[in-house]
Amino acid sequence: MVLPYKNRLGAMAVAWAAASVLFLFAACNTKPTIPDTNHIDLTVTIQRFEKDLFACDTTVYEPCFDGLEQKYPQFFPVYINNLLGIRQPSDTGRLYRQNLRRFIANADLRALYDTVMLKYPDITPLEKEFTAAFKYYKYYLPHQPVPAIVTHVSEFGTAVATFDSTLLAVSLDMFLGKDFVYYQSIGIPRFITYRLQPPFIVPTAMKAMAKALYETKPTEAKLIDRMVEEGKLLYFLDKVLPYTPDSVKMGFSAAALQWCLDNEKEMWTFFVEKDLLYNTKALEYMKYITEAPNTPGMPPDAPGQTGVWLGWQIVRKFMQQNPNVTLDQLMQITDGQDILKRSRYKPTK
Repeated sequence: MVLPYKNRLGAMAVAWAAASVLFLFAACNTKPTIPDTNHIDLTVTIQRFEKDLFACDTTVYEPCFDGLEQKYPQFFPVYINNLLGIRQPSDTGRLYRQNLRRFIANADLRALYDTVMLKYPDITPLEKEFTAAFKYYKYYLPHQPVPAIVTHVSEFGTAVATFDSTLLAVSLDMFLGKDFVYYQSIGIPRFITYRLQPPFIVPTAMKAMAKALYETKPTEAKLIDRMVEEGKLLYFLDKVLPYTPDSVKMGFSAAALQWCLDNEKEMWTFFVEKDLLYNTKALEYMKYITEAPNTPGMPPDAPGQTGVWLGWQIVRKFMQQNPNVTLDQLMQITDGQDILKRSRYKPTK
């Protein structure tokens, strides 16, 4: 079965009429009541580890590295052990420091650092975005601590990493813009580089926080379980980033999001008629939820992760049908079939 396209002329007319407000139109958020968080006393301050690291003298580096260990007692070992991987378990001494010195002395790495500093000379706007997001985070999850946030340069490593939900590490060299020349040269596909832009930092980070707190991946999970699991993560973003467009939360272009909106019923029919929802063979169903330029079996305009987008709509409908369920309670439900049943999800257009 191949999904039918909607009427092209009608779609073109809608696109033309909305062109002047395309990015706003891409939001297409449901509009639940957004809570007032002004009473929450919270200000996020981001530590810029990369500035302190690359300021070290590479000829007399030991005192500087000592200072970094003292200033960043939680992050420094994470950086060298997990993010850079330059200290081996057998290194009981300080051999890793020679590797770290070579890292910051490398001409290409220093050029990358300079590019980061040109792109992010001031991160005050980012601190404001994180402050707003974590105020909602504390509103819904008052007992959860706000993590320390540290930026760094990883040489194109993990964009955002969390550790015990108390540390959030942001690799700024992974947010230098979708057209940054080195992304393509190291083989990062275009559909991923689209998200390597400043507006995606906070959504990526808050999704990582949700994963750190709640995500589970049962080995025998059905596709519907995985769809709902991913949908819950996006619903988490609905709550902590209520003013962020859906396209940014999903990592889609406005056109890709609009395609999903226009073809929701057809996508759902595709999954139902092919008996995909209760398939337990991950090798067969992962193509519907993993990142990809498009979804196999659907028209070329269909983006990847259509199963994730549908899972998001199921979770949204579930929360509409069950308004007494808290965000924390939702995130702890692991039965995707239960959420689907109680959501009464059935798109009509």
